[in-house]
Amino acid sequence: MSTTRDGLLSAAAAAFDRHGYVRATIDDVCDLAGVTKGALYGHFSSKKALAVAVLDRQAQEWTRTRERLQRAHRSPLQVLVDLGYAVNQDRAVAQRLLFQAPICDDVADRQIAQWTSTVRDLLRTAGYRGELRDGVDVDACADAVVAALVGVHLMSMAVEDPDGVARQVARLWRTWLPSLARPEVCAALRVEPPRRRP
Repeated sequence: MSTTRDGLLSAAAAAFDRHGYVRATIDDVCDLAGVTKGALYGHFSSKKALAVAVLDRQAQEWTRTRERLQRAHRSPLQVLVDLGYAVNQDRAVAQRLLFQAPICDDVADRQIAQWTSTVRDLLRTAGYRGELRDGVDVDACADAVVAALVGVHLMSMAVEDPDGVARQVARLWRTWLPSLARPEVCAALRVEPPRRRP
C-alpha cells in the first residue's frame, strides 16, 4: 500500500470519527492527510469509495488479528474470545462508520457475513477438537454470537461509553461459553480481555 493511500485512509478514519460520515468533507480528509484534492482523487473516486476503503482495511486487519491469535492459542474458543476484544481505535472508528452510514449498507452486509463465517469456522474447529458441548448448533450460535457482539458495540456507541465495551464483552462470554463449551474446556478459557490487545 502506498504511503499516500495509507495516510489518506488514516485521515479519513479520523475525519469520519470527528465529524461523522455525512458532515466530514473531502477537504477535511485532505487537510488531515496533508495532500491536495488531486492526490486524493488519484486514489479514490469519491467520499463513499474512501469510506468503503476504510471499512475494507478494518476487515483485513481483523483477518490478520485472527491469524495472529490462531498462532498464539491452541483453542479456537480462546481465539474467538479474544477476537471479541479486538477493537482498537481504528477499528472502533470503522465500526461506527459501518453502522452509522446508510451509504455503506452493502459493505455492512458483506462484513457481517465475513464475521459470521469466521465465528462459524472457529466453532466448527472447536467441535472437531471436542471442545463443544454435544448438540451445539454451530450455525445458530455463530449468528447469535455475532449479533450479540455487534449489539455490544452499538450499545457502547449509543451511550458513548467506549470503555464499557470490554466489560460488556466479558459479560457476554461469561454468559455464552458455559452453554457452548464442555465444562473442563470452559474452565480453562480466559474470558477477561487479554493483557495486550490482539
